Amino acid sequence: MRRELAALVRQLRRRVESSDESEWNLHGAAAPCAGSADKAARLAALARQVNACRQCSLGSQRLNPAFGVGSPDAGVMFIGEGPGYQEDRQGEPFVGKAGRLLDKILASIGLSRRTVYIANIVKCHPMKDPGNPQARGNDRPPSPEEIAACRHFLDEQIDLILPQIIVTLGSVATRVMLGTEESITRIRGQWRTYKNIRLLPTFHPAALLRNPELKKDVWSDMKNLRKELGAPAGGNP
Repeated sequence: MRRELAALVRQLRRRVESSDESEWNLHGAAAPCAGSADKAARLAALARQVNACRQCSLGSQRLNPAFGVGSPDAGVMFIGEGPGYQEDRQGEPFVGKAGRLLDKILASIGLSRRTVYIANIVKCHPMKDPGNPQARGNDRPPSPEEIAACRHFLDEQIDLILPQIIVTLGSVATRVMLGTEESITRIRGQWRTYKNIRLLPTFHPAALLRNPELKKDVWSDMKNLRKELGAPAGGNP
């Protein structure tokens, strides 16, 4: 028995040493399949549509759209509200202070923005004063009209990626995805369903920056997510 076990360990070690990380189903990302390249190409084509989109006024006001980032084979998709100041400049979701906190939250349960997929309800920066895009503190929630104009892009992202789980970040994303008026304080941490995909609402990282007391709730939600993915969580973020 010991000899058989030792032989199995040696085989596994050789496989790990000779394999690429993409061959393993790690950190909530689905194992790559033959359709991965096609999915990536279709996401890139959709991103070009977003770049050319002028279906609402945000398209002509923003500097750069923040389409989405992560693995096209992601098992978990995180959805926020919309790009802010830094996202508008870099063209990527969650790259400001809230984004750095999200990275830490992901790392605490063994995830990263390489292995999940991160997107927003709207792809362009909603501003209080569109005439002054360089101003700080210029963010606002997207209007119902802006959400309606942009929603099909998010739906196509979800349909292409087909995540096992969606995590909504904050009240706007949660209300839009679930069609509910329930407050995020009331609904966070409760599993729901969106198009047969399990959905977990939690607080937006920006809310944690304003109120650090909310971190314990988000940590509880992330442990719940990690449990659902079938692996133990790491340390408290």
